[in-house]
Amino acid sequence: MVNYSCEICKKPSQQNCGQCGLVYYCSKEHQILDWKKSHKKNCLNFKIESNDRLGRFITATRSIHVGEAIVKKKPIVLAPKTISQILCLGCHKTLSNKIEFSCTKCSWPLCSSKCEESKHHQEECKIFSKLKYRPTLKDGEKQTCYAIIGPLRVLLLKTTDKYQHIISMQDHLEKQKNSQVYSILKQTLVPEIIIKLKINTDENEILKICSIFDTNSFQVRDSKGLINIRGLYPTVSLISHDCKSNTRHVFIGEDLEICFSATFPIGKNELITTTYTQTLWGTLARREHLISSKNFECSCQRCSDPTEFGTYVGSIYCSMCRQHNKSNCCPKMISTDPLDASAPWECEQCSRSMNAKQYSYGNETLKNEILRLDKKNPKKFEEFLEKYKDILHPTNSHVLEVKYALSQMHGNMDGFLLTDLGDDLLIDLTEEQIQRKIDVCKELLEIADVLEPGFSRFRGSLLYDLHAAMVFKTKSDYTQGKITLETANEVMLEAVNILQESAKILIVEPDMSEILRNRLEHLSNFLSLD
Repeated sequence: MVNYSCEICKKPSQQNCGQCGLVYYCSKEHQILDWKKSHKKNCLNFKIESNDRLGRFITATRSIHVGEAIVKKKPIVLAPKTISQILCLGCHKTLSNKIEFSCTKCSWPLCSSKCEESKHHQEECKIFSKLKYRPTLKDGEKQTCYAIIGPLRVLLLKTTDKYQHIISMQDHLEKQKNSQVYSILKQTLVPEIIIKLKINTDENEILKICSIFDTNSFQVRDSKGLINIRGLYPTVSLISHDCKSNTRHVFIGEDLEICFSATFPIGKNELITTTYTQTLWGTLARREHLISSKNFECSCQRCSDPTEFGTYVGSIYCSMCRQHNKSNCCPKMISTDPLDASAPWECEQCSRSMNAKQYSYGNETLKNEILRLDKKNPKKFEEFLEKYKDILHPTNSHVLEVKYALSQMHGNMDGFLLTDLGDDLLIDLTEEQIQRKIDVCKELLEIADVLEPGFSRFRGSLLYDLHAAMVFKTKSDYTQGKITLETANEVMLEAVNILQESAKILIVEPDMSEILRNRLEHLSNFLSLD
């Protein structure tokens, strides 16, 4: 459980302000005292507005500084994804395919007897137990039996205010109901709930709930990678999407509270935004994902710019110009209308043109080739970069994704580890591989500074990886006598500064505060050598 303290007396407390949820009090008296003292004017730094273009959305009521918390909310409902790995219906942690414990009442997989009493599982357990409804688990990692859990949990809230809050959320059922996915849901999920579970509902209500999940839910993950589910949260579902958003969010504690904070300064009356896509994807991929998963076409500033703020993430080299220009500044193919997926692509300089279908097919081919690469062999990823160096420029989305994969492999994967044992180093990487990690991190940071700037998790993680690689290279070079202590200290001081910036960003991440504190202490000890 996360430890919170009273805003007035600093005693442990779990009771927070009912409006903003950001400050805690040990008693009603201290809450009233703080409200009169200062909290009234600082309680909410956002407000809910609406218009015909955006519907309901959230804007800042005052200037919000970098790193400032904006909203913190507990989930209304948590549930597995429609297709999910085997998981515990109590704590939602992923289980191995070899199930070691099942609920003694309903037989659904759980991680322990403790989760039989989970508030998430109790009501559904009564239904399953009474009707002897058992899960049908198939061979393989992905299971379809969990599709029923989300809609069922919402329907079991029907007599509560929570249900009214959920059912009032935006859905896109009219757009989705004739799709292949929803046709399958009509044939499979609807009969399971109405006929087998005998729930008093109808097809439209079930599909509406499914659409609400698809439109509003957040992908919920814990810091250890054991949880990967969906959650519906009050208020935060109103935060607008932008491919260059001004917030980030983390999930805190066993209750998986969601907390949004500003990644860079937000001015009064500015729109507060989040993103439902991946930073390193090009515009074609991002907009396609948003249309298929969230049912809207993004027209944000990044999507509207054919160069994507000068990064050309979705572009490739012009093959005609490339024959005569082998530099990274070679002209590139850009969309003639990035908000129209069918628009042709043309070279910025010459007359070459390519139709949208051909361009999209090429992107899909490259994407699939990357998916097939051996994830345990960095050499294969380097070979991909070499293979396509005359087609894909250094900041193309596919190149960036491969480079990011390399940055994660080097130092974090068996056979390619960097392990700090105090005065001793365990290094599986060659000097070239360590330098490669440093170079790749710096290249990705240049992109992050443009597309996901400020206190974004992407930047924080890259900074942390960069500092680690610099430390290992410097300590190794110093140990081998390649550099002097003075040079080592200069580089280590730079690494400390990088780590400090990373710490400012990642400190809100669960389980990171102690790690960051230990790293800073360890580097400080090295700098004290004489």
